[in-house]
Amino acid sequence: MSIGTTIKRLRRERDITQEQLADMLGISSRAVSQWECERTAPDISQLPLLASIFEVSADLLLGIDIGAKEKRIGEYVSRAEERLYKGYPSEADEILREGLREYPDSFRLMSGLMSGLFKERDESEDRRAELTAELIRLGEKILDNCTDDSLRRNAIQLLCFVYPEVGEEEKAVALAEKMPGRYLTGEMLLASIYRGNRRYGHMQDMLSQDLDDLYFALTHNNRVLDDGTHPYSLEEQIELYKKWLAIVDIIIEDRNYGFHGQLVSWTYVDIARLYAELGDYDAAAENLRLGAELAIKQDEEYDPEGEYTCLALRGKKFGGVLHNIAENDSLHQLGEMEDSAFAPMRGREDFGEIIGMLQRHAAKR
Repeated sequence: MSIGTTIKRLRRERDITQEQLADMLGISSRAVSQWECERTAPDISQLPLLASIFEVSADLLLGIDIGAKEKRIGEYVSRAEERLYKGYPSEADEILREGLREYPDSFRLMSGLMSGLFKERDESEDRRAELTAELIRLGEKILDNCTDDSLRRNAIQLLCFVYPEVGEEEKAVALAEKMPGRYLTGEMLLASIYRGNRRYGHMQDMLSQDLDDLYFALTHNNRVLDDGTHPYSLEEQIELYKKWLAIVDIIIEDRNYGFHGQLVSWTYVDIARLYAELGDYDAAAENLRLGAELAIKQDEEYDPEGEYTCLALRGKKFGGVLHNIAENDSLHQLGEMEDSAFAPMRGREDFGEIIGMLQRHAAKR
């Protein structure tokens, strides 16, 4: 159906005369008549006002099949998420850019590209500033024009992460202050709404997320203070990592870690690095071994359909792990063990044994 025919149909459905529509648009009634006779078409600048008058989308005015469009956009998003899930953010971003060339007004594609760009920056340090600028441009466009709450929240979150990097900390603060506090979140509200099995599962999901939140609160709070010092010594950092592991073992008492196994494994490696910096190579080796054993178990045995058996999370499925890296956990630890902190350990027999263990299971995803 042509745009002229669509305008005619919508005008009649809303009992608007050609003269009334012309007055609303600030044009002559003859111009409206010409559109409806398909002799001419509206200027593209008039589409937003026409869409507002008729309370429809510009896509509908242009005769675009919304269902087909959304299906196509969904295909781009699914392909990109598959690559991002496996740790290839640059490939995911190219898929989303391809989608935006076809649908330049899709906020869903823009939001996906923002997430991909945020992760791609870590593997493209030489392009970090360029990727950050692109991310900010997309985020600001979403906030200026998009009304979808979930896409706006994603944009706000990522902009809050990157604005401080470019000297725009106050912009980040202003956005963060518009967000609800921790006690007015969707998760908390749903916990008060759900009943029965649905509430039970939702509360388990919240507890699982709380474990991850505690990890970051305990282990990522050693940034530089106002006086130029750090709040924690190496020994104290080790204790904070151990506190998180102890909390995990209280909640997951049978150590069937499921989704959290990857983070537990990485924590042992972080502790090992700190011990190595202190010169305690025996403790470093022991933690590398614990990390390696769990990494191998994750690589060889992890099943997203598996279930937790601990009391608090009993019956909850593990779910998929978003690795954000192109290697499995064994190969990832091998890369971490190349850190300069472990250089004095390279000739040790136990260090070599751990490398051998990991090499037998290391693989790209």
